[in-house]
Amino acid sequence: MSCLAKNVIVFGATGQIGKLVLKELASSNLNPTAVVRSTEQEKSISSISSQITSAKLALDNASVKDIARIIEGHDAVVFTAGSAGKNLLQVDLDGAVKTFEAARIARVRRLVLISALHADDREYFSKSPLHNYYIAKHYADRILINEFQDDLDFTILKPTTLTDNEGTGKISIIGAKEGLETSIDRIDVARVIVQILNNAQTFGKSYNIIQGDSDIKDPTIFK
Repeated sequence: MSCLAKNVIVFGATGQIGKLVLKELASSNLNPTAVVRSTEQEKSISSISSQITSAKLALDNASVKDIARIIEGHDAVVFTAGSAGKNLLQVDLDGAVKTFEAARIARVRRLVLISALHADDREYFSKSPLHNYYIAKHYADRILINEFQDDLDFTILKPTTLTDNEGTGKISIIGAKEGLETSIDRIDVARVIVQILNNAQTFGKSYNIIQGDSDIKDPTIFK
């Protein structure tokens, strides 16, 4: 992987995927910045690696200018923030869109968004107990694709059901209607994020990812 994007800011850094992303970034000799809400979160993040810096911000209440201010000076944005169903409109939807707008203001083009498998399939998610979660993901994805195509070099990752095993280092990229009974380890999602950061062939694309047979480190799988 080249080092075009070396300074990476992570929204959702205190979440399960976010912490793994920070660790993977640090171990790849990149410079991660963790967005945190409190001093307590800041302390918990600092224990992961001395390479990690932090920026305090409450995404649900922050203005676009506030967000742009902490994005400035970075090379890439990773958005894996989520409210676990508690604040879907303010965090999962509006928080994401504010971050897109802020990245544009800060002139940081590279952005990786973590969405969810089937977020583009209303027929599927209208029957899901996570209906509102999928709605938030659906419209965040649509806004990114429809309104920021010219301003951001984005990639949308749509992992299937998340699990907490050790990871295999291998995934499969599947079609939109596949993957109903699948899973993927969070650590492998984090590894994918780091691997695609500087892969220009992923710009402007979405990927549905599950545990599979293709080596995450093989750039040719992201066609």
